[in-house]
Amino acid sequence: MKCPVCNHENGDAHFCERCGSNLTQTTSSPTPVPNPESAASEPEYTRWSSTQATSSQASAPSNTPSVSIHKEQTRESTGTTDHASAGDNSSNQWNNIVQNEKVQQAKEVSKQYLSYFLSVLARPYQTMKTVGDQHSLNGWLTMALIAVLSSTYFLITFSRIGMDGLFIGGFLRPLLFTVIILIASIALMYAILKIEKITFRPKTLVAQFGTLLVPAVVSLVLANLFIIISYSIAISLLAVSYIIVFVALNSVLFQYPLNRTKAAIDSMYSVLIANAVVFFILYQSLGEIIVGLISLMLSPFGRL
Repeated sequence: MKCPVCNHENGDAHFCERCGSNLTQTTSSPTPVPNPESAASEPEYTRWSSTQATSSQASAPSNTPSVSIHKEQTRESTGTTDHASAGDNSSNQWNNIVQNEKVQQAKEVSKQYLSYFLSVLARPYQTMKTVGDQHSLNGWLTMALIAVLSSTYFLITFSRIGMDGLFIGGFLRPLLFTVIILIASIALMYAILKIEKITFRPKTLVAQFGTLLVPAVVSLVLANLFIIISYSIAISLLAVSYIIVFVALNSVLFQYPLNRTKAAIDSMYSVLIANAVVFFILYQSLGEIIVGLISLMLSPFGRL
């Protein structure tokens, strides 16, 4: 048997005669022994390339997490930016929708009020008897128009005569005082009906009063237009608009069944007191301005 270690030819011995290797173990499981000469004869560049490959394989896993983290951070930042831009776009879309809804609502209210205004103008008293709570908004809009148009009248008039403090004295003060007069009228009607113990709905009361004030709006529009033509006609139309306020107050009150109970004061006197209070507020707030405009109307400059 040839020894696999030293290649010595042996007989049937179990151990090599030259090197003493176990021939039985070697035969069953030969274990190759590296040849020092072959290891030494291995080229230098082969060992270097193997070392570089091993080192590169060892260092590759350490670089992989950093690249993955960088990619993950990039994705997160991109996702955050996309989310923020999507949020901005959605908020802008929502604002546009809300604005469009408000514009549409304003258009719808304007159309409804215009049809209401034209129908009331033909028969204000008859329409006043049929209005309900749903027309209270139209009543408030009519009163707002009266306040704005009366203030516009004073503003235009004072600007033409060159008055100082134009915006405050010519617009804000008349606007505030007109609002006070209209609110006081509603409050007095409410108080009288409560004293008379009459069942009524406050919103309906506002709707009825606003319905009867529609002709006053037309009178104020004409007054603003006639300032350019004639001060006398313009001031007369302004006075008519305030007279309509008193007429509306009395018409609303007397269409209710007043004095059904034994009240402490007769309904005639309570209504008269309400008119006196409204007239006092009107005189104290706008009396000086109106008297000045009347004197201007009577002057040669006013009779154009």
